[in-house]
Amino acid sequence: MKNIIRYIFLFASIIIVSCDKTMPPSEYVKYVENPENGLKIKREVNGVGYILQYQPTEYCVMLEKRSFSIPLDIFKEEYNRFKGLEHYTLRIDKSAMDSLVDKLGDTSKYKKTITEYFDFKIQKDIKLIEGSDTIPCALCEVDAGLTGSYTFSLGFPNKNNEPQSAQKSDKIILYQNKFLNTGNVILCVKGKDVKNIPALKMM
Repeated sequence: MKNIIRYIFLFASIIIVSCDKTMPPSEYVKYVENPENGLKIKREVNGVGYILQYQPTEYCVMLEKRSFSIPLDIFKEEYNRFKGLEHYTLRIDKSAMDSLVDKLGDTSKYKKTITEYFDFKIQKDIKLIEGSDTIPCALCEVDAGLTGSYTFSLGFPNKNNEPQSAQKSDKIILYQNKFLNTGNVILCVKGKDVKNIPALKMM
């Protein structure tokens, strides 16, 4: 009888633990976007603020569809479309970056050049370091909608082909602004924080 009770207690504990690791869509998004969970990194380098948001594949699907209620077949289709890349959003404080440009002299010339740099050349200056691998940026799309920031959607080839919950290596985004020579910007998402992302509980 004691063994049966012990088994029931153990089984109930497993259910509670696994329930703690699942979240409905709205809570999942809040978890990913909460800096306390280590997936949203903020740093200031040479007076310029940077924000890096790690984006799990499930999170990318919900952003794309702008919905917390997605039919399972559509969700799977979108998931397969996103899963070949590791996704991030990088935001650079616009006013601070523009003030650096203003100090260069010919403001109109450099502002035109910096715009061209962010539109076409910044991708070459961004890399992902995972373990011993240095991975070039495969996708860099500018989002002009946020006026307070230069905002970029980044994608890097997913070389290990493991589920994100099983990945252990830290994910280091290295940004070397070769146009303004602002020094290395290093933004690190810890592997343990990626591994701790709850599973998405579809409604």
